[in-house]
Amino acid sequence: MSAGKVIKTMALAALVGGVSTFLPSAPAGAAGMLELDLENVPTVLGVAVGALPDYRGSDDYTFGFAPMFRYTWTGQERYVQVLANELTINLLDDEMFRFGPLVNYHFGRTDDVDDDQVKLMAEIDDTIEAGAFADIVWILAKERRHRLLVGAKVYKDVGDESDGFRANVSARYWLPVAKPLDVNVSVGAVYQDDDYANHYFGVNADNVGTSALPFFTADSGVNEYYLVLGGIFFLDRNWLLSAGVRASVLTGDPGDSPIVDERGDSTQWVGGVGIGYAFW
Repeated sequence: MSAGKVIKTMALAALVGGVSTFLPSAPAGAAGMLELDLENVPTVLGVAVGALPDYRGSDDYTFGFAPMFRYTWTGQERYVQVLANELTINLLDDEMFRFGPLVNYHFGRTDDVDDDQVKLMAEIDDTIEAGAFADIVWILAKERRHRLLVGAKVYKDVGDESDGFRANVSARYWLPVAKPLDVNVSVGAVYQDDDYANHYFGVNADNVGTSALPFFTADSGVNEYYLVLGGIFFLDRNWLLSAGVRASVLTGDPGDSPIVDERGDSTQWVGGVGIGYAFW
């Protein structure tokens, strides 16, 4: 990569970092509301605005801003991507396989949530998750924009908050319906271990605070299923719009938690729209 491209990439990354300071206390998975999986576009920088639950399982919603950034090395499949609170780096220069590390900034739960009982519980601090992702990509036509991706992500709390582990498996289908418009449909499921589930959905003597919520222990399992509908519309060669909505259902113990069942809703919605600029 030339010195000029290095400088430009560093400047874009700095701008993304500045935008990220406006992110709200978002639930895990907020990055899934938008997709930036573009073909033949070297660099994209943008910002999105979205609506999302106050906390995981809440039926109150808030708004926030999030960065969108993707840099693909010229003539390669390797890329660096930031979507909302998640960074992924694809290390493989391969059309069919992707693999690399990820870092996720996992938001906690503060006492400024709207629910008058959940806000009385002990706060949960923000934390960092580290892990990896892998994708298999099938190109379905001569037009590379028509494709199917099946993948998985694993996350481990490394910020000494929950010490939990979670994993996400998904299938994502992209279809170019017009020259300027690609649409996508994604489905997935999320596994959470005991530490993660109980930390974010359990109620016990350590976190009940002054709330009147009954004690509850949340165990591990495949505890969330989701569907994403979205698309990318190219306004011209450089400007694009990305929009999406993510509907998920909390099941198992998280869905039965009093934080969700009594004070919130097991059906969770995240929606957003972003505008980006492509650098060629």
